[in-house]
Amino acid sequence: MDSAEKKRKLLLGSALIATLIAVILVGEEDEENLINTVEPVQSTKSTDKAKTQEHNSEYLDISKLGQRKFNPTAGELFASTNWMPKQRQASLEEQAIKAAEIAKASTPPSAPTAPPLQFKYAGKAIANNETWVFLSQSGENLIAKIGGKINDKYRLDSITDDKITLTYLPLNIKQTLTITNKLAGNFQ
Repeated sequence: MDSAEKKRKLLLGSALIATLIAVILVGEEDEENLINTVEPVQSTKSTDKAKTQEHNSEYLDISKLGQRKFNPTAGELFASTNWMPKQRQASLEEQAIKAAEIAKASTPPSAPTAPPLQFKYAGKAIANNETWVFLSQSGENLIAKIGGKINDKYRLDSITDDKITLTYLPLNIKQTLTITNKLAGNFQ
């Protein structure tokens, strides 16, 4: 062992011895106090009365306290609460307007319709018993035959001298394009 460890053990041992001496001295003083505080025994009636008075002095007299008055709604733990501000009552006129708005909103929406045709007739050609139609839309030239699709949204159903019948494919609605320009003519 080195000297530092010996010194530490010596200090701890001396602290332990000092603690034991202090405990012994305090214990002897308590025994002396016990012997000095012993009193002669009194009669049992007087001691019982003294004990009940002493016992009562430790507690409050509950009868001197006021009675608590309970409010029936104050003690409801699970009463519902609404944090929304109260709304004012609507007048009869406002109620009628609101009812009309609800009635409008509850009417079923109108059936979907196809958009108006954006095609212009440019002409037609007949070759090998097939009729081809030339149409233009927004500067783009389109060619279709009966049963053919145009822009994947329309199908060409029939061609006559005065009209072209197309079907709008997303809604399966037939539309008619009238031919007004006779000068565009037939290319045969």
